[in-house]
Amino acid sequence: MTDTWEPRATVEARRQSTDRETIAAVVEAGGFHLVYQPIVHLDTGEIAGVEALTRFDDGAATEHRFRTCEKLGLAAPLDLAIVEQALADFHRLPGGYLALNLSASTICDRALQAVLESTDVPHRRLVIEITEHARIPDYRQASQVIDALRSKGVRLAVDDAGAGWASFRHILSLRPDIIKMDRSLTRGVDVDPARRALAMALAIFAGEVGATVVAEGVETDGEVRALRLAGIHRGQGFILALPQALPIDPPAYTPLALDALLEGVHVPGSPPPDEDPGAAIGVTAHSLLSAVGAIESALALLRQRSDRIDLTDSSALLVAAERQAHHVGHVLTNLVRGLPAGADAPSPLR
Repeated sequence: MTDTWEPRATVEARRQSTDRETIAAVVEAGGFHLVYQPIVHLDTGEIAGVEALTRFDDGAATEHRFRTCEKLGLAAPLDLAIVEQALADFHRLPGGYLALNLSASTICDRALQAVLESTDVPHRRLVIEITEHARIPDYRQASQVIDALRSKGVRLAVDDAGAGWASFRHILSLRPDIIKMDRSLTRGVDVDPARRALAMALAIFAGEVGATVVAEGVETDGEVRALRLAGIHRGQGFILALPQALPIDPPAYTPLALDALLEGVHVPGSPPPDEDPGAAIGVTAHSLLSAVGAIESALALLRQRSDRIDLTDSSALLVAAERQAHHVGHVLTNLVRGLPAGADAPSPLR
């Protein structure tokens, strides 16, 4: 028997019709369940919040299903069904905020505003998160919805910062409260100077615009330490806490002690302070940034935890910061001394 040939457009139309029926059935029957992954304070090990993650009962890949929904214009009904389930779970979640992933079309849909305004969940504990590389067709409309929600205390997060143009456009246009650093920057941040420099730059940028950075995809102790030294103090990843069904277990992560975090911070390629001054001239810009990052981390910890930190820990932090400040001054002094004759340079640091 010979198969009947069909035009490609006919096949595509049939596939889309099947997809629409499947998605409608998922929404109507609630054919999904949620797991929650904690976002953890890297300095304390406490849970800052949780992100709701969707798993489909039919085994469909989450990313593929959401991409299909967006393509067919069905993202909002599914997103809103997921939001309602997460809000129903809220009172069983640990303290902190609940992050809800939303597609670009849902962000622009005023039905979102109605759902969030109808809940008894405190708005200050809700974060709406724009999903990966979403293209927002109408920033003006999206801003109107977001501004209305923000006026009630809801916060905005932008996912995958550093992974593509869309994330930074969202950041510049929507000014989020939370910037999630993409896992491609987190991976190997402890061994890759370029990634460390980018992490520091993102932390500085976030501070300038009043946002908090969350590092995604944290998987090793080295990455945790490098992120803390870079000024990033919240993370999400397998080494911190796994995605899990309710109830949520406390994170198994134990932060490195404050003095241990800063003690022994050595900048690759730079000499100890007592070595030949001329040897410091080959120091890289990142070596200075690393030391400055250690100083800023110490000061940030003292500032944020001034009412809880004891005298011994504060003394250790001050000593570590002073040691790093001395290192920076020493390197800069040697760099100035090594400048060519006639260079316009400031007086050596003392």
